[in-house]
Amino acid sequence: MRRDPSRSPAEPRFDDTAVAALLRQVAAGDVVGVRAALMAAPGLANAIGPHPFWGGRPQPLHVAIENNRRRMVNLLLDAGADVDGRNDGYDGWSPLLVAIAKRRRGLVALLRERGARIGLVEALALGDDARVRRRLPKADQPLPPAPSGGSLLRFALTPRSVDVLLARGVDPTAPDRWGGTPISTWSQLGSVGKMLVRHLMARGVPAEPAAFARLGDRKTLTALVRRDPAVLRDPTVLMAAVDGGRHALVAWLLELGVDPGKRTLTGSNQTPLHTAAWNGDLRMVELLLAAGADPTARDQEHRATPGEWATTAIEVTGRGSCRTVAAHLARVEAGWPRAAPPGGR
Repeated sequence: MRRDPSRSPAEPRFDDTAVAALLRQVAAGDVVGVRAALMAAPGLANAIGPHPFWGGRPQPLHVAIENNRRRMVNLLLDAGADVDGRNDGYDGWSPLLVAIAKRRRGLVALLRERGARIGLVEALALGDDARVRRRLPKADQPLPPAPSGGSLLRFALTPRSVDVLLARGVDPTAPDRWGGTPISTWSQLGSVGKMLVRHLMARGVPAEPAAFARLGDRKTLTALVRRDPAVLRDPTVLMAAVDGGRHALVAWLLELGVDPGKRTLTGSNQTPLHTAAWNGDLRMVELLLAAGADPTARDQEHRATPGEWATTAIEVTGRGSCRTVAAHLARVEAGWPRAAPPGGR
């Protein structure tokens, strides 16, 4: 069997093929199959292997939480899975942190009942200021690294914790390995995120236009466009509005002539239509198609169309709306190409 350097010598080692098969069963919620596999090889409960859908080397517990498989989480924990996980192969994301980030409240409660450790990062993500103060290393000791790199600040959920981290010299603009900054992360959190963005801006940290697009803040965006019309050419603005489900704002941007097929330079270099399809947002898909978005465009990483993204999302995210979007895009693709809409988009 292949040696996994992230394991201690005392732990059983499994070939990636065996672990990958188990992780796929976990993601699919195949309780019977996973139970049989664990009975044959109990050490698989803590095995580390390739993620069934994207990069990184998680454990079964990480994948079960990502896919919101409560029965699977219980099965794995009962079989001896470490509730705190081995996270060095998964960018430092503990099972509890994954549950918090995915907003799996029931799983967060379950993991805490099972004794999951709440470190500084988990305390920040829970918005627990009292625990943050207790977990904060002394002034002469370093802070723990942020999962996925970048700034610890993006895990903070309260102004008090933001100020504590700023006082410790945490960089408020450092991006993680996927380009996410504290402000871009907070802009996904609705009213709480808007409050945190404003709080950081009041401390002299500028926010990118895309943050206001994701928040649906048309008033601020309008002012920014008046000062600098080039804001409309920034592909991250439309992408953020699409990802944030801001239908009215997207319609406004498209009316102003924003290109519905403009790709960002990060991630998979997908189009806004890919993002809307992944989110299972049929209304957004129809808005973009009406503006001339190409349903046959392929992203640069997976070489997949928006419809294929929606199909994959059915399994990965469990959103039933993705099935409707996938079917709709299949019908549109079947009739493509069509006459270009006015304006040549």
